Amino acid sequence: MPRRQNPNDNETEQGELSHQRVNTGNDSHNNEELRDHQMSPQPEFQLPYQENEPDFFNCKRLVVAAIDIGTTYSCYAYSFSDEFQRDRLQIYANSDWNDGTGMVTCKAPTIVLFDKSGKFHSFGYEAETKYNSLAATDEHIGWRYFRRFKMELFKKTIRRDIKIKDAQEKFMPAIEVFTAAIAFLKNHLLKRLQQRDTGFRETDIDWVLTVPAIWNDAAKQFMIMAAGQAGISENQLSLAYEPEAAAIYCKESFTTLSRELNTKAQLIPFGPGDKFMVIDLGGGTVDITAHEVLADGKLKSLSPPSGGPWGGTVVDKHFNAFIENLFEKDVYKEFSIECASDKLDLDRTIEIKKRAVKPTDEKIMLKLPNELFSFYNEKTNKNIEETLRKGPFKDTVTKKRDRLIVESGKLLAMFNESKNEILAHVEKLLRKRELWGLKKLLLVGGFAESQVIQDAVRQKFDGGYEVMVPQQPELAIVKGAVIYGHLPQSICSRKMPFAYGISTSVRFDPGKHSEVHKCIGVRGEEKCEDLFKAFVKKGDNLLPDQKSAEQSFTSPNPGDQQVTVEIYKSDQDPPPMYVTDCKKVGELVLVLTSVDPNEKALIVVQMAFGGTEVMVEAKESGQGGKRVLARFDWLK
Repeated sequence: MPRRQNPNDNETEQGELSHQRVNTGNDSHNNEELRDHQMSPQPEFQLPYQENEPDFFNCKRLVVAAIDIGTTYSCYAYSFSDEFQRDRLQIYANSDWNDGTGMVTCKAPTIVLFDKSGKFHSFGYEAETKYNSLAATDEHIGWRYFRRFKMELFKKTIRRDIKIKDAQEKFMPAIEVFTAAIAFLKNHLLKRLQQRDTGFRETDIDWVLTVPAIWNDAAKQFMIMAAGQAGISENQLSLAYEPEAAAIYCKESFTTLSRELNTKAQLIPFGPGDKFMVIDLGGGTVDITAHEVLADGKLKSLSPPSGGPWGGTVVDKHFNAFIENLFEKDVYKEFSIECASDKLDLDRTIEIKKRAVKPTDEKIMLKLPNELFSFYNEKTNKNIEETLRKGPFKDTVTKKRDRLIVESGKLLAMFNESKNEILAHVEKLLRKRELWGLKKLLLVGGFAESQVIQDAVRQKFDGGYEVMVPQQPELAIVKGAVIYGHLPQSICSRKMPFAYGISTSVRFDPGKHSEVHKCIGVRGEEKCEDLFKAFVKKGDNLLPDQKSAEQSFTSPNPGDQQVTVEIYKSDQDPPPMYVTDCKKVGELVLVLTSVDPNEKALIVVQMAFGGTEVMVEAKESGQGGKRVLARFDWLK
């Protein structure tokens, strides 16, 4: 990658790295402080990333395929490189996922089923149907049924060995579940391609895996690891941020539609200078980005990605709480375990009803399994009709055969938590100076199909903003990820959501530094430790391939084979002075390919923070510049 000038290149302050864990690869050596020499400008050098590192800036294969693992639903899409040159929207997606009852959808439920031995059995509707049939005859005990597990990578500290619960509250390594989901979709796509061309090979594909833009680096590394175990080579894989992918697709599709309809040029929705916000309404998270269209059609990021856990599953939570209140929490919990087949039918009913509810509905009919009514009667010696007449729902809920008839206000209130969080966050973003002049709000993702959410956004921002929803909003992300795979330069810049840096120590200055951080150096001098030295700062506008200033690290001992440097981040702007006010998020691992046992190695490092992954390359200083394998490790 060509090196671009970075504003930080002029930094000259020198300091020592403090409190770094140094793995030298030689147990006989004592750990010592690393020194950061901040070298004067060196001749330009070209180094590939570590072995198997993907090239994010060129699509060289016959096909680009994208996999979108969603919280509730997942899918894939692909296009051929030669067709893409003629028509960027010639993108294929599997749109005939069948639930076995005649319902066909363009995405499959994110459900993974393993048998009693822990062997992968099935995915999607097939997994749901199989587990349903097993549960109907009480044969499901010991089978491992996982659904809605994606959120585990958002709400937890992520470790390589993180485990997640199945439907029977038994634990299993998360990596096995995510790997199974990715592998199924990958293999399903490969079969489709091989039906078209029997000579098709896996090496003919560039893969793109979508991830929320608000995910941390550890979650992204975990997905790359799962993709690798699913058989996708790292040099064929790139990541795409979900709202960015949707932005690319919407810009392309709306503009193409305008041209096909012979719309006047000035009415093309996405011309140069237009600013728009993408609100990706997923099952688990709401992910928001804002972009400006440049003269060459590329998209410039206007603000760091943001959002939160306000997706469609929040509505599901309130649906389930409503049913728990009707049938009593303990009874409903027993029903969920003992009547797992009926519980699965109920979950599907809730998912369909959530999308179908309209703000104009006066009453809403909710079909429940007959077994739920019978189970309630058996466990409580009461019938639900009597409970409804005497309980808190007497004015809002009635029963007719196997259906509950609910006053619409009761169900619409279930959207309030998610709706209010989304509206408040979008309103806060639109007040930012960098978003002044933005007039278009794009709703994408499966939850964007909800008329309740669409109407809420339109009412809130009526007059000042145009609210747009593409056809099949749930496919906007995966199709945009395919376009991104062909043209990763479509996103020409990104705003940094965090500051990244390391811990350093410098000569103590009583006028600048806190006594708390004063220490005595190895030569008896007073030093200030724990200073946060930022490589990039929150809000920095970076090009995807833009490198940071060169950083130099000296191995502690002659002959050291490996150096590990702790990495910190902060969401403060400006960044804090000390790493004690930051969060340690990972490590930079430097492995020397050839070691002189009599000399300390001076390692020159450059990083790129503007892509969907933080990248690094390194070499030894001096003529010839022996290569140093370098990688970030964000997982604990």
